[in-house]
Amino acid sequence: MNAILHVEDLAVSYGQIEAVKGIDLVLNEGEITALVGANGAGKSTALLA
Repeated sequence: MNAILHVEDLAVSYGQIEAVKGIDLVLNEGEITALVGANGAGKSTALLA
């Protein structure tokens, strides 16, 4: 399949606070993907990065 997005080792920090770290993600053309997790897990932060 053709990857339309490929992310390796995504990290997001707010000052010295690590909000998200170590995310690897591959989105392939024609697939449906969901990012799930508990409240405060960093889903929105990861998508905004």
